[in-house]
Amino acid sequence: MAKWYFDDDADLKWLQGKTVGIFGYGNQGRSQALNMRDAGLEVVVGSRSDESAKKSEEDGFETLPLGEAAAKADVLFILVPDEVMPQIYEESLEPGLKPGDTLVFASGYNIHFKYIQPGPELNVIMIAPRMVGQGVRDTVLAGTGFPSLVAVHQDADGKAQKFMLALSRAIGSTKMGVIESSFEEETIVDLFHEQFGSLHAIKRAIEVLTEAGCSPEAAMLEMYASGEVREIGQYYVDHGLFGQLKLHSRTSEYGQLVYARGKPEQEEAHKNHLRGIVERIRDGSFAKEWTEVQANGMTAMKAAQEEIANDPMTIEERKLYERLGRFSS
Repeated sequence: MAKWYFDDDADLKWLQGKTVGIFGYGNQGRSQALNMRDAGLEVVVGSRSDESAKKSEEDGFETLPLGEAAAKADVLFILVPDEVMPQIYEESLEPGLKPGDTLVFASGYNIHFKYIQPGPELNVIMIAPRMVGQGVRDTVLAGTGFPSLVAVHQDADGKAQKFMLALSRAIGSTKMGVIESSFEEETIVDLFHEQFGSLHAIKRAIEVLTEAGCSPEAAMLEMYASGEVREIGQYYVDHGLFGQLKLHSRTSEYGQLVYARGKPEQEEAHKNHLRGIVERIRDGSFAKEWTEVQANGMTAMKAAQEEIANDPMTIEERKLYERLGRFSS
């Protein structure tokens, strides 16, 4: 079983006199910065001169160029996108680092795959919220907090775990609880969630329904477009994946619990497919491919985006959403 930590396990005294730098003032960065300021921490924002810099200044944070903020900070929350993080780290953050500084990552990707390799004089920890950025702020204001996966990758001064728990408390996560993890585990579960194919499964279901003579509108409304799945998603959170079935009709419960389940050999075949996804994450195949895609000007990504934009389902979806008033043509 994973080990949990809560508010009582974390002491903010370890952060007294420390300056926290936020690098990447997007939804996560802004929410975490506001929560830490409310907890009494000194927070500065490192940013290029862009809209995010304007926003951090409006929010009352001292906003500095990346290199200046890195030199001033004792704790650096590196919250820029994974694909640009290595370059920003090498060019703008690393030159200003001091022995004993603490690097905080919100995902395991760049450390696990060694795209970033901090020196041994630095603490390297992970606080990975299992919550969207705005939710990081809203749940704290509501008094509930949110869960995170946390890990110490490198302990330079013997205090890395104390810093990790104190920072987790400062952003509001130990209120609900943080789970001891690793950079590898976070990388696997995060990438797996993005790759196991839920969007394509829904698309295939709609194609089968339309092949059976159902209108695209009826199929899309049933599968996702009505908003009902948003409510059911909250049922998952509140009652559990199968526990929420008690809120459905008996017909629905039987259909989902019993009738929809594949035969053992079908389930095993699907699990083997999913095991392949995990293995390609674990052995670095996906990371290598994604790096090559970026190096080649994102042509594979752009081709896939164009293909899906011109797909019959997307065209019908656009018409439906226009009729529903969600966006105009």
